[in-house]
Amino acid sequence: MRELAGIAGRHRRQKKAWAPHLQHTKECISAHLHEADANEPVLVLGAGLCLDLPLDALNAHPAGALLVDAVLPRRSKRLLAGYANIETECADLTGFLETFTAAEDPFGLRPPKIAPMPLAGYGLAVSCNILSQLPLAFAASPPLNDAEQELTTRVQKAHVRALMAMGCPALLITDYQRVETHGDHKHVFTSVDRDLLPGDPLEEWQWHIAPTGEAERGRDITLNVGAWLLGR
Repeated sequence: MRELAGIAGRHRRQKKAWAPHLQHTKECISAHLHEADANEPVLVLGAGLCLDLPLDALNAHPAGALLVDAVLPRRSKRLLAGYANIETECADLTGFLETFTAAEDPFGLRPPKIAPMPLAGYGLAVSCNILSQLPLAFAASPPLNDAEQELTTRVQKAHVRALMAMGCPALLITDYQRVETHGDHKHVFTSVDRDLLPGDPLEEWQWHIAPTGEAERGRDITLNVGAWLLGR
């Protein structure tokens, strides 16, 4: 909930800077809804605050949609109350959080090889701006050491494997690179290893997530985002 509150606050402050990314994400999802079987609901992984979801289009899908995330804030529940064809569910999309939290030596454990997501019964799956966020419960971004890096890679790989194993097309939208500019210095960090992603993206765009001064005085942060369609 703390992370969602931070996202909501940053969105309020940077609504103009975020608008192109949020709109592009909505348009990308809407453009691929024709891939969905009309008799099966659309599965959306990473509902969050619903800022980047085309709710009208999802609600109009004949079989409706199911939005899934680890936490669904009250803001989202209030918003979704007006969409009779959209259902919600809370779930740990990594299948590893409880095990990790309870372990004395969590970095000695390995997450599932394939994330525990429903693989059948849906017309289209959408992983929406969540892949880079999944490891944050277990590791820093960027990872602080080899153990965190390995866990980050395993969690992300398990998610991609699940999407590729689904019995329907899967639209993956994720940032994969963070670019930080501070004065004349530019640092590029990998948020998702491109080797984990299936080839070249259908399209790419940028998310100006933290304009100068939002994260730190003089620092500007932009994410490089891509969209991939799996299982078509």
